[in-house]
Amino acid sequence: MENYLKKMENYSGLGSWAIWKSIRKDGSFQKEQDLDTEMNFEFYVEDLQKSNTVFLAMNPGGEFNEEEAKQSTRKIKDCEKKWNNFHNIGRSRDYLLAEAIKDTPEMGSYMTDVFPIAGSNSSIVKKFINAKENADIVNRLILEFDEEMSLLDLNNIRLLCLGKSSFDWVNKFLIKSEIPLKNSYRAFYLPHYSGANNGWIKKMAEKLGVENYYPAVVKKLLEQYRNN
Repeated sequence: MENYLKKMENYSGLGSWAIWKSIRKDGSFQKEQDLDTEMNFEFYVEDLQKSNTVFLAMNPGGEFNEEEAKQSTRKIKDCEKKWNNFHNIGRSRDYLLAEAIKDTPEMGSYMTDVFPIAGSNSSIVKKFINAKENADIVNRLILEFDEEMSLLDLNNIRLLCLGKSSFDWVNKFLIKSEIPLKNSYRAFYLPHYSGANNGWIKKMAEKLGVENYYPAVVKKLLEQYRNN
């Protein structure tokens, strides 16, 4: 049996796993406080990476620093807590993602960000990524990403992109890559769980014929993507 925690440990500052623990008796996630922040992934080794899917967000939040961005790497070792990305209590609304993926075949899949460049202001991060003078930095980070994915040893990797920016970046830098990559990728769009997307979620729920609730919309989309 693969021990993915050991294989991916060098990426544990940015990466995580699409599995969560609830403090509720019924195991559901109805609010932020339902997330068990002391979850030990060692107890879930057998449940990890059961499919060829990887969940991808745009980039980690925080304050953008151009000099740090230029030196950024996916191998973030000096983190306060391993595998903490996507498993936070606060304004992140990670509990919605937990409820959306719970009890699906995609549960336990690897999760990470397209780029390790911190910045909560997406326009600043996009400007840095798209700047011609930063092309070598971007290519280096894409090759790091491809190497990271190689450790998962998956065929025809299905990237489930959380938000339009991550979806666009995957298509630009991975699907239509101008540099040779080891892996082949397919991209699928999922809405981000930010409160700013509530209007879009309502429209999508109506189109899909499901409840106006982020987890219901995502579960339906995952069901549709599963056969593609």
